[in-house]
Amino acid sequence: MEPDEQTVLMMTGPGELVVQSRALPSPGAGDVTIRVLLSSFKHGTEMMAYKGHSPFARRMLDPDLRIFVDREEGSAFYPLPMGNMFAGEIEAVGAAVDGLAPGDRIFGWGPIADRHVLPAAKVELLGALTPEQALCVDPASFALGAVLDGAIANGETIYITGLGAIGLFAVQYCKARGACVLASSAFASRRELAAHFGAEHVFDNASTDDLARLIKVETGGAHVAIECSGNLASLHRCIRALRPCGRAVCVGFYGPADGQLNLGEEFFHNRISLLASLPAFGVGNPVRTDPLLYARDLQRQCAQDFAASTISADGIIAPILPFADAEKAVRLIANEPEAVIKAALRH
Repeated sequence: MEPDEQTVLMMTGPGELVVQSRALPSPGAGDVTIRVLLSSFKHGTEMMAYKGHSPFARRMLDPDLRIFVDREEGSAFYPLPMGNMFAGEIEAVGAAVDGLAPGDRIFGWGPIADRHVLPAAKVELLGALTPEQALCVDPASFALGAVLDGAIANGETIYITGLGAIGLFAVQYCKARGACVLASSAFASRRELAAHFGAEHVFDNASTDDLARLIKVETGGAHVAIECSGNLASLHRCIRALRPCGRAVCVGFYGPADGQLNLGEEFFHNRISLLASLPAFGVGNPVRTDPLLYARDLQRQCAQDFAASTISADGIIAPILPFADAEKAVRLIANEPEAVIKAALRH
């Protein structure tokens, strides 16, 4: 590869991947050039695109009206780069950059690539964080957003589904607020991590006929459910497991309706509140707090929480594969989720 190139992982269509070299942007006075050490995927949204189920493939969000409309001609969804976070080392800084120098270890948001050129304002010093903790700032910020959107309080019973990275951080943040945590997963390794992070009751939803009823019988039901899987059947189970006037917080990214969600039973008769939680930088949503907190606020808080050991990334980044196995990593996430929590690539 030439010095002015970068190698990136691209999704060219559903189930189609390619590793390609392309020109590295020319750095400006306010930019830094970065050699990437570790990078990670965004499992939910990227796997929906990889499987061809993303609503963004055919529709797009009008930023002014905040309504989905058909994609305009020429605004194709594919190809798109994969990945959203990286940790690395600065190779060079522009003449106008202050506070950063070659050799500094940093992290930031960007697609999977071996090198980046980015504005200095868009990267953060690793400081006391490990690269693995840095890659977990993004999922942890969505977990924190869900906890704030759900107004989780001391002594409440919380049911958490979808024990990927976001769900496992939601377990930790709920415990930090003094809640009693229930969690479920079909995968033993994720159940073990949830118990390790303090969940009082961990259920195997794959081997329980009516888990929602079991939760009601054994605990009286949850005050709040945090649904992180993006699976409508799981959301329906959350709604059924809630106490009257309970709150269901949706963090998962849902595809088209498939008949697995019934709003005519427990949702309606138990007067459940259904809350979407999406404190994503790209869509500009705050969480339901006073004052309002946005993605960058949550990300900074999560970095502080890692440094203070309020939350832990132990066991979350797994597996870590070499960049040469990037395509293997994607197929592992898509086809063998029981073997993956949050996959990363070492460059």
